Amino acid sequence: MGQQQNTVAVFAPVLYLTVTVESTSSGEDEVHIHPGGQGFWVARMLKHLGERPLLCGPVGGEAGRVFIGLLGQFRMDISPVEIAHASPVVISDRRSGEREMIADSSPVSLERHEIDDVYGRFLDKALSAGLCVVTGQSEEIFPTQFYRRLGHDLAAGGVTVVADLHGPELWSFLEGGPIEILKVSDEDLRSDGLLDNDSDQQAKMVALNKLSEGGAKAAVLSQQDKPALATFGGDWYQARTPELDPADHRGAGDSMTAGLAAALRQGYDAEETLRLACAAGAANVMRHGLGSADSDLIPALTEKVELSKPVPL
Repeated sequence: MGQQQNTVAVFAPVLYLTVTVESTSSGEDEVHIHPGGQGFWVARMLKHLGERPLLCGPVGGEAGRVFIGLLGQFRMDISPVEIAHASPVVISDRRSGEREMIADSSPVSLERHEIDDVYGRFLDKALSAGLCVVTGQSEEIFPTQFYRRLGHDLAAGGVTVVADLHGPELWSFLEGGPIEILKVSDEDLRSDGLLDNDSDQQAKMVALNKLSEGGAKAAVLSQQDKPALATFGGDWYQARTPELDPADHRGAGDSMTAGLAAALRQGYDAEETLRLACAAGAANVMRHGLGSADSDLIPALTEKVELSKPVPL
């Protein structure tokens, strides 16, 4: 019997190792070593949602080898591209209850041939899967032109794209080709100058409409503890999840992105898609560990997501 085909290819420009020191209930030190990076967290949630994601990105050095080795415990598929420099490592101390950064080795720009290798590898895997998730970068590891080419070639190959992008990478990608569903955060749009701290819902709808006009067929705005706002083909929705007490607020947006991709592959309509994405984000914050969730909790929360339709522009 052949290996099961991957259902979603996930582009991860940065993959890194996380080392966290915590205290046990008896006060002893406890060290946790995990893979990290937005692409990994999206892929991890996709696993919880019944998909078989394939992670694709650059790894190198000792940290890269440890990263790949750790993926086995998550039963995660990866198609790594080896690079000359070591993958970054983030070391933090949470023994006080608050996260204190000890060390954070920044990722480095890749050589031209390494960029070409990553590009070719991901394009190949995305063409095979037919559906991909494209994530962004906080520092320029890949030039913005990389994203324009990717948008063009994924469209030419008939690959459906879910993206969590903003800023230059987003607009460069949209110059090349469309995005089926775009996930952005209010923080992203503020940093891009599309929103400010006083923006009301109408201003947010205008910003999402601009993204739709630019080539995002659907756009979903996450707002931390506020309802998500979305437009699907000109239809507007607001989605509110139950007000739960989070264990860790980080990672909800990445889990929403995974929910959007899973719903798209499983043929959900707009309302079902938004419900699943919001439920995945809410389930993630109920436990420590980004991209993780109690799989039984997600369907229960999906039923509790309240949808309403704001007044259109």
